Amino acid sequence: MMNEESIIKVLKENKDVSAYKVVSTKTSSYELFYVQKKLETNRATDTADYSVTVYVDQDHRRGSSTFSVYPYMDGEELSAKIRENVEAAKYALNPYYPLPEKEEAKIPEPDSNFSKKPLKDLIKDVKEAVFEADYVPSSSLSATEIFLYDDHTRILNSNGVDLMYHTYKGNIETIPNYVKKKNDEYELYKMIRFSSFDKEDIVSQVKEVLSLVKARAEASVPPSFKEGTKVILEDGESAQVFRFFADDLSYARKYNRMNRNELGDCVQGENVTGTKLNLKLVPSYPNAMDSRAVDGDGVVLDEVNLIEDGIAKNRFGSYRYGYYLGEKRPTGEVPVMVVKEGTVPFAEMKKEPYLRCVRFSGMQLNPNSGFIGGEVRLGFYFDGEKEIPVTGISISGDIHALKGAIVYSKETVTLPSYHGPKYLEIRGMKIA
Repeated sequence: MMNEESIIKVLKENKDVSAYKVVSTKTSSYELFYVQKKLETNRATDTADYSVTVYVDQDHRRGSSTFSVYPYMDGEELSAKIRENVEAAKYALNPYYPLPEKEEAKIPEPDSNFSKKPLKDLIKDVKEAVFEADYVPSSSLSATEIFLYDDHTRILNSNGVDLMYHTYKGNIETIPNYVKKKNDEYELYKMIRFSSFDKEDIVSQVKEVLSLVKARAEASVPPSFKEGTKVILEDGESAQVFRFFADDLSYARKYNRMNRNELGDCVQGENVTGTKLNLKLVPSYPNAMDSRAVDGDGVVLDEVNLIEDGIAKNRFGSYRYGYYLGEKRPTGEVPVMVVKEGTVPFAEMKKEPYLRCVRFSGMQLNPNSGFIGGEVRLGFYFDGEKEIPVTGISISGDIHALKGAIVYSKETVTLPSYHGPKYLEIRGMKIA
């Protein structure tokens, strides 16, 4: 059976391999699959996955190729796989860059209550929280799948890096449906992701999606929108807007001359009338599922203060692109974005006409053209007197023109790689 040491032994036998990286992930999982509230399948697994990257150096350039190794493979099969990927790496040469060096570091355990119970017991608590919320008349969960994972990841490279970190993950896939009348049913899909069990949060999210599927069934295309109607984005779309600001400060965008802002610039433009942006990147945040102490190259991660009161303070990114820019210690790919909340409560945002966008077919935000928008599959329109569910409309605008006037909510939300304002208020977008 293959393991990290046996893989490295075979890698060292190939003289064309200039450097290597081996990432192993050993996972214990427990899974439940329901149709309505009937358990159809339960499953426990223990797996080991290996990802190998070979690096080939030629003429002061470096190429790489990544492939999977399976525990059942023998030495000959692995040798053949290495030779195949060495050849592939020769056709993907880039300016030379080193791999991270060995670094002494104490890797913290994850901030999670998963460790307090075996997964098979904890998953029962998750199931009870899901079905406690199943209460909306004419709405029900037609299918529910629950997954809990306990991952141990080890990263080794030819420069002596040998680091291990531990993560917990939980996924709940829900498909609620609403029966409007006979042969007239509506469905939505929602994935709930978490790294620590919070019963109240799970109950709240399931209740919300059951209410939303009812709203989707009742939604219609409004004949018109009141002039001056503002747009309210929420959750993942809010995070997408903040990622636009963060990504512009990546090493890669700077190296490729695609960045718009330099350090010291106000990333929100010259005239900021909305909330001033304070954004940092952190390795870990409570219940943010993408939290991890080490990035995929083996860089031990620290907090990066990226934007302060709208002013760009630092850059971030992979070890490779940090090396290209001459960084003494590249930050690595820090996984969680934390944005300071605003001061305006959501209730205040709702006092004048708005379109709150809840489900998109896929919101687009192009940092080069500035286009922001998409088709709204489900929203709520308030005309100043009443709120109605709406569908079949679109929004569009120029993020570069709008970015300085965006108002952030006091309420926050935690997603896999984001903690920050739940709602964003944007004026001046076109609604059609």
